[in-house]
Amino acid sequence: MKKLKNLLGIMTLLIVLASCSNDSGSAENTVNIIARATYSPSANRSALNGDVVLTSFKINLREIEFEFAENSNDDDDNSNGDSDDDGFYDSDDEFELYGPFELDLLNQNAPVTTVTIPNGTYEEVEFKLHKSTNSASAMYNKSIEITGTINGTPFIFWHDIDEDFEIDYEDANQNLIVSNNSYDLVFNFDLNQVLSQVDLSSAVDGDGDGVIEIGPNDADGNQALANLIENSIEDSCDLDD
Repeated sequence: MKKLKNLLGIMTLLIVLASCSNDSGSAENTVNIIARATYSPSANRSALNGDVVLTSFKINLREIEFEFAENSNDDDDNSNGDSDDDGFYDSDDEFELYGPFELDLLNQNAPVTTVTIPNGTYEEVEFKLHKSTNSASAMYNKSIEITGTINGTPFIFWHDIDEDFEIDYEDANQNLIVSNNSYDLVFNFDLNQVLSQVDLSSAVDGDGDGVIEIGPNDADGNQALANLIENSIEDSCDLDD
């Protein structure tokens, strides 16, 4: 009888430990990562850009990173100052996806990727924007590219920045909560917002080749405008519910 009681006690302990492990984020969830751009040529953006039409908006991502919120699934008795190896997901942990991911957000229909991530409360998601190293790609040595027309003249904006975009909800008090389910996680770049903050009509075809180039070291002399557009793009991205 004593042995039976000991065995029952051990079984009860194992059940409790398994329950604690599940509560600490061990369950996984299917997440479809979707990236897109909001753009409407007829939107009331700015009279300065009424003659601007966009046809593509491409970005190259090296990595996508999910960052746990502060105190998310913390377990002080088990961390021992080494959260990466303690078996518990907490605010010192991150979940990373490695690319590269080359996307045209004005013509993107399928999800970027589908992945399984652990239960938890995530404070933000981070894009690592990096110039393409694929010499066969039109995005080679670029991390951002926008094409279209300005008053009927073809234009191309591009940049080669290597930068982390920390993306969060517009509501600072809202976090991404993942718990035993499947989700669509949508990153949205509001290009209407971008066009309300810059004056693309001021761009010039400095070398007279019939294409307006707006870049960090282009021959047309639009470098200041290129940096302004790059900053506006970073400010335009949020997570959608």
